[in-house]
Amino acid sequence: MSWTPDPAPFSAPISIGTLDAEQLGRLVDQLPILLWSTDTALRITFLRGGGLALMGWTAAPNATLRVGERLEDSAVAGRALAAHQMALSGDATSYEIVHRGRTFTAEVEPLRDPDGRIIGVVGVGFDITTRRAAELALQQSEERLRLVTLATNDAVWDWDLVTDAVWWGKGFETVFWYETGELDASYETWRSLIHPDDRDRVTSAVRAAIDGGTTSWSGEYRFRRHDGSYAEVHDRGYVIYDPGTGKPARMVGSMMDITHRKRAEEQLQASRAALRLLATRHQDVREDERTRIAREIHDSLGQALTALKLQLVAAQAAAAAAPALGARLRETAQMVDDLVKSVRRIATELRPPILDHLGLPAALEWLAQDFARRTGIACRATLRPLDSELSAEHATALFRIVQEALTNVSRHAAATAVDLELGIAGDCVALAINDNGRGITETVANGPGSLGILGMRERAAALGGVLEVAPRADGGTRVAAWFPPPRGRAVP
Repeated sequence: MSWTPDPAPFSAPISIGTLDAEQLGRLVDQLPILLWSTDTALRITFLRGGGLALMGWTAAPNATLRVGERLEDSAVAGRALAAHQMALSGDATSYEIVHRGRTFTAEVEPLRDPDGRIIGVVGVGFDITTRRAAELALQQSEERLRLVTLATNDAVWDWDLVTDAVWWGKGFETVFWYETGELDASYETWRSLIHPDDRDRVTSAVRAAIDGGTTSWSGEYRFRRHDGSYAEVHDRGYVIYDPGTGKPARMVGSMMDITHRKRAEEQLQASRAALRLLATRHQDVREDERTRIAREIHDSLGQALTALKLQLVAAQAAAAAAPALGARLRETAQMVDDLVKSVRRIATELRPPILDHLGLPAALEWLAQDFARRTGIACRATLRPLDSELSAEHATALFRIVQEALTNVSRHAAATAVDLELGIAGDCVALAINDNGRGITETVANGPGSLGILGMRERAAALGGVLEVAPRADGGTRVAAWFPPPRGRAVP
């Protein structure tokens, strides 16, 4: 049968403010607690509270029910009985029990009569199941964090944004050589270990991330090791918000030592810069040599061939009486004429004189016409004013880029038309070569085997320019290059 708790202990006509004893009893019945009392034989004399339902107790205790008898685990029952016996001896004590999957904490102390004699025990119990589950989850989380700090090579940290306390992981010992407990658990300690030149930048960025409501932050800076040297670190943190207030509560993250990577990157950049300078120097030397050879061919060999032609003309006049000899001399003169044309063509391909004498626009116009004549591919050149004179280095680089691009069109594009444009765009010298061929693929354009394209890129980079080669949306290939403003042109 069901049992209604005896209200006798609360039936005295006393008043607690505006709350009488019966109201207090009903309130206790709504709370997840237990209130009880016993006599000196530890028989239950009173039991009330909302915790009865949590423990599955609905039957009324009888005069023979003793402490611990309804508890199913004998070890739990023994712990409760020992605590009550200690209370009977005059000492208040506390204990915990687990019953049917729920955890209760209890406080018991002697129950005395008006004369101070112990006449039993009075106790109160609280359901702490949820709290214990939360504590267990926290312990498991902390254990996972501890294992992570042992498993990773990074230095893991946890910053309490409310108290400014910082927890330092094991990595600060293995990565930065600090001893256990050497670092003060404070934000100011972390701030003081940042290199002075990086400190304001880093701390401002971290505060901005927290105040701005973001969930993460990352940055690179120099962090002082135990021996006073500085490590290059990549630091990243994640903001944890209080679910109740929505305010930032904690920030957890880790530092990665990237000193060796930074040094490798610097060495790689230096090596690339040195290789680029070497390639530029090689191109300059080759261009100078081509100019010298072209001049020698044009001046020395050209003059010699011209003199030979004049001698042949004179010999033809002298051999007028000998038809056979005259015919042979005319054939030889024709061969000399063809040889003169070949010498001029070779000299022009090595270094077109028009580039040095009339400038880049005239040289590109000639190059477009010569390309169309030789290949049968229509080539239209649109050359806009540059507002100032280009340096010899810029003119040579642009000419060679166009020359290489047109060579690639004739060899690989299967195009029928090419458009060449040169002018000023956005205060830069802009060059574009567009064909209507089959179009280049990204793999070929960026592949290591495309040495011609690589050479064009290096020519542009050597003068601070940028070159890209990409397929066009409507078919064909686009080669585009941009160079800094030409000499004498001011940037607004």
